[in-house]
Amino acid sequence: MPLPSDAAITFGEPNWTPLELVLSAGELDDFMYMGRTGHIELYKHRLTRRYLNISSDGGMFYRYSNGTYVEISRSDALDHVRS
Repeated sequence: MPLPSDAAITFGEPNWTPLELVLSAGELDDFMYMGRTGHIELYKHRLTRRYLNISSDGGMFYRYSNGTYVEISRSDALDHVRS
């Protein structure tokens, strides 16, 4: 289900767990924690500058599109952030 873009992005203690569930240990240093909106954790790749948006339980992935966060597949999310 899309999450509206007007949902507040909050900052605070980084939640690295979703990223650790998805990536290899060697890839973790390539990401910065950007905050969270609702149940979505926002990470930004240091080189591509693209976002990897993961649910706080690590099970769902999102792309920001047309003012909302839309669920996408894990492979699409990883392909997007790595390209």
